[in-house]
Amino acid sequence: SARDIISPGHVFPLVARDGGVLVRAGHTEAAADIARLAGLTPAGVICEIMNDDGTMARLPDLMKFAKGHDLKIATIAELIAYRRRQERLVEKTFETPFSARFGGEFTLKVYRNILTHTEHVVFQKGNVVPGTPTLVRMHAVDLISDLLLDKEPTSGYLQAALKAIGEHGGGVLVLLREPKPDAISARLNKDGLPPEIRDYGIGAQILLDLGIREMTLLSNSKRQIVGLDGYGLSVVGYHPISPLSL
Repeated sequence: SARDIISPGHVFPLVARDGGVLVRAGHTEAAADIARLAGLTPAGVICEIMNDDGTMARLPDLMKFAKGHDLKIATIAELIAYRRRQERLVEKTFETPFSARFGGEFTLKVYRNILTHTEHVVFQKGNVVPGTPTLVRMHAVDLISDLLLDKEPTSGYLQAALKAIGEHGGGVLVLLREPKPDAISARLNKDGLPPEIRDYGIGAQILLDLGIREMTLLSNSKRQIVGLDGYGLSVVGYHPISPLSL
């Protein structure tokens, strides 16, 4: 009842991404997906459960809460795993040899997001060996930093990734493009920031199609990737990367 809800609080409208948790492993997408899978309107109400001390409840806390109130509990990873068995949102449309200035010879592959029709690019050197971690770089394409190299703090990482994979003797660089039509103008805005990889689902499906299951990430950031295990993917290590001076 109303007495159970502490006020003031907030009810904020959120829009789920097309493709749901297979595109973005978020609670908004999960709520819409569960409703859709149940044959209902793909909409829902989500809330944050807090501990008595005011901290946000994590999975162990939620398990206790669910048991105490006789509630069922599921994870986003489980929802991803369920949908992945039935749905596919990417397809390979092109493949050709490619000689890069940094890293030498690669195979270039183009993947298309069948929802947004956005094309993403893969540079692969060597074959994926089952049971052996693959060196992987997930790179959000930034036309400003990647092409106009001067005075950009994030410049040189794309080229450094190609060079690192070449020196390693094998690996995969995935270039993920922003599907928004105003991505360039928003980036050029004075408040524009370099893009971050937040929607891992499409990249994860590309990695699966390449045969990758275990990977060493070519990255300086060791952030937790929500829902990654739902794709059967695991990060077993990290390899630092420094930008090239071009």
